Amino acid sequence: MFRSETRTYKVDLVKFTSTPIEESLLRLESPELSALAVECFVSVMRYMGDLPMPTPDTTEVKCVYTILMHCHKHEALRDEVYCQLMKQTTNNKSRQPESCQRGWRLFSIVAAYFICSTTLKPYLFKYLETAAYDKRRAYHGTATVCLQNLRKTFKYGGRKNVPSVEEITAISAGRNSKRQIYRLPGGTERVINTKSTTVVQDIIEEICSVINVRDTHEMEEFSLYCIVEGDTFTMPLAREEYVLDVTTELQKNQQVFFLIFCRSVWHHPLRLDSSLYVEVVFNQIAPDYLEGLLLVMPGEQLEQEAVYDIAKIAALLHRAADIEHMPLMKEIKFLLPKPALAVRDIKPPQWVNMVQSNWREVEGLTPMQAKAHTLDILQKWPLFGSSFFAVKRISDPKERSDHILALNRNGVHFIDLVTHETLLHYPFAEVISTRKVKSEDGALFLDMKCGNLMQQRITRLQTDQAHEISRLIRQYITMEQRQRGINGNHSEQQLPVGNSNEVPVSR
Repeated sequence: MFRSETRTYKVDLVKFTSTPIEESLLRLESPELSALAVECFVSVMRYMGDLPMPTPDTTEVKCVYTILMHCHKHEALRDEVYCQLMKQTTNNKSRQPESCQRGWRLFSIVAAYFICSTTLKPYLFKYLETAAYDKRRAYHGTATVCLQNLRKTFKYGGRKNVPSVEEITAISAGRNSKRQIYRLPGGTERVINTKSTTVVQDIIEEICSVINVRDTHEMEEFSLYCIVEGDTFTMPLAREEYVLDVTTELQKNQQVFFLIFCRSVWHHPLRLDSSLYVEVVFNQIAPDYLEGLLLVMPGEQLEQEAVYDIAKIAALLHRAADIEHMPLMKEIKFLLPKPALAVRDIKPPQWVNMVQSNWREVEGLTPMQAKAHTLDILQKWPLFGSSFFAVKRISDPKERSDHILALNRNGVHFIDLVTHETLLHYPFAEVISTRKVKSEDGALFLDMKCGNLMQQRITRLQTDQAHEISRLIRQYITMEQRQRGINGNHSEQQLPVGNSNEVPVSR
């Protein structure tokens, strides 16, 4: 009834049938595809209970898996399956009492994974809206879920990988979500019910609401990372990526992984109005602080103000660990930034005296208050909120200078490996473009074109983290433009590995 040269769709002609079709409803490219379409229809009927299972090992899960697998491999079958589902849920006269309800459940499963063609789209949405909005129908609730799933699938493009058998088994049994563990900095875990349609953006929004971040622009500063055991570097997951696409692929390859939520950009000012927010930020900042990355030491010496801050922070860190006794010498060495221990003109006993003299002032604080006070001190340091990268700056083939690249809201900073003094600084207003280049021997480079209309300079960096550096620069520029009220391109452009096309900055 649907087979026509013009591929027109008339939903009112689609009626339930109690017998299998002999050929595809739509005109497909080959007899092989038509045969697969018939196989899908038989699986639909078996799932709905309108055909018996041929063997004991043919299960509902196998029926669903067959449909999803064929739709995944053959895009042309997606319209066909949607038409089959509309057919079997229209004027359903089955002798099986649950046939129609099960048909709608299967409909909602398919809608969670695949989009349809632009030709079918208006008819499919109209069909679902009619069913969902008519509360007299026994299955209008499932039809509503189906409609929601399809809208989200069109928004994010649909699942990229075939779901696992475990996922299909759970969905077929009516369990629409999986209890997935997400970690926060410091080891805190949150379990979030993750559906087939859940994307990374959903998880970020949910955790942000828990830490009292409500503004959509501020939410952009947080990311979800997938840390895979054995990988040296990682990048945040794309916000439109389906969480179960990621986890299913890793589990299939038997890889150990963790999903970690953290702050990746530091444009908005620090806020101390949520204990969980403080916990997240503190646990991100503390390792960099103790490693000494936040510490600037002109001439390899500590400025007096920094000495006072370090002594105070050491006492606060001791209290933040919920320790009630005065810090001892053997403990204090673990509370100071590593470079501070190597300063010649301050001996260990002096550090002990300074830290212990601050103890009386902080011993009455709660651990959370101590963490908040620590952040309040550090946010005034120039390198607070920086993302650090080890890079080689190559201005001449013969010259390769090792630096630490620090990206923060004030721009791009090349800092000295030891003193962390800024050797070269570009505000984001002067960053014109970035370009990632991969050499024949596999080395990865990032070219940054900086300057103005009159004078420009390209700085080439050798770094394995060129992708993440480029992404962060784009994100900071986008935020800066938004703050200035400038209409620029607000999308993150991520070039594939080895692509040497230039990514310009819209101004």
